[in-house]
Amino acid sequence: MRRFVMLALVLALGAVASVGVAQARSGSSQGMMYSIQITKYKVNSDHTVSITTKIHGLILAPTLIGKKNVPGKGHWHIYVNGKYNNASGTLTGKTTPLKKGDYKVYTTLNNNDHSPLSEPTRSKTITVMVG
Repeated sequence: MRRFVMLALVLALGAVASVGVAQARSGSSQGMMYSIQITKYKVNSDHTVSITTKIHGLILAPTLIGKKNVPGKGHWHIYVNGKYNNASGTLTGKTTPLKKGDYKVYTTLNNNDHSPLSEPTRSKTITVMVG
């Protein structure tokens, strides 16, 4: 009987732990998981950098940029050397003109009012050389 109680307790704790892991993977209490990836970039002759992204979990809403937040809709920001540079409501975007040099660039997903999502989401950082 004692072994049965111990086995039941171990199984119950295992079930609770697996539920916790599933919730951690989902990323938020709503079960939504957001992601943004830089899939391609190009340094342009005007010293801007064009960026193409892949986005999961957020519907891009370019007409709502700067307006009231709508759950599940938003846009993305471009950061250059840790500072905000520009925003886009489509899968492609472009920095403002940059001086010659090396830059660290990443992107973030944002609400319509430019605030970060409740689950802050950013891409990996890439290094870009503007010549």
